[in-house]
Amino acid sequence: MAIRGAIHKKLIYMTTYLVIGTCLILLVIVIFIASKPISMGIEARRNIKKENTEEQNDEVIYYEDLEKNQKISISEEILKLDKLKKEGILTEEEYTKAKQKIIN
Repeated sequence: MAIRGAIHKKLIYMTTYLVIGTCLILLVIVIFIASKPISMGIEARRNIKKENTEEQNDEVIYYEDLEKNQKISISEEILKLDKLKKEGILTEEEYTKAKQKIIN
């Protein structure tokens, strides 16, 4: 009887270790599978931030040029913006932002 009890205890321990090992392996597999989409999402966010920063830099350069050429009147600048909008170079939103910055 004592031998059967010892064997039974060893079986319980082996089963426990087997279950824990299987769970750890499954956890590693899930993490490996999930890491690719997560990294792609992070990269996409970085690209969006980079694009937004580049657009802001373009606006800053444009307005720095305006400050250098203060001889041009506000109405002439608005007419130029209107022409760019009509040609399709500026969107309505860009036109409105630029116009507000010139006026202010």
